[in-house]
Amino acid sequence: MQIRRYQAGEETELWDIFFHTIRNVNIRDYSQEQVETWAPDEIDPDYWWKRIAGMNPFVCLQQEKKIVGYAALLESGYVDHFYVHHLHQGKGVGKRLMQEIETTATKMGLQELTSDVSITARPFFESRSFKVITPQEVTLRGVVFKNYKMKKVLKLN
Repeated sequence: MQIRRYQAGEETELWDIFFHTIRNVNIRDYSQEQVETWAPDEIDPDYWWKRIAGMNPFVCLQQEKKIVGYAALLESGYVDHFYVHHLHQGKGVGKRLMQEIETTATKMGLQELTSDVSITARPFFESRSFKVITPQEVTLRGVVFKNYKMKKVLKLN
């Protein structure tokens, strides 16, 4: 597995991971209406391209340089868009992405990481020492979702 920063032109691959992870994995914990709202059939390509470029995520590549996951670390310490391809769940992709995020955060001098975490991703984040700060309900396009504000305090070197 290789971790590197996303490169312009990979936005469609990242959309596919985002879409299929939500539709195939998050469906375990969210309704059909919720996953279709979260990952709609149609996207605004300009919005998506700007969103991805703005967060400059890390990507995880496996054999043949195929992207199998991605995640972003914002300057504030917020972990955004943490997604692993639905066919590569449980194979260490998320662990490698989180290791890269934590290493980068430490180099940046950040003292903590925060994230808004889905019901589905909560066990993974807890396994990486994140703690629930508060359960929350968020509304997206008129549909309410339950998720969790989570935080991890980083050890300073």
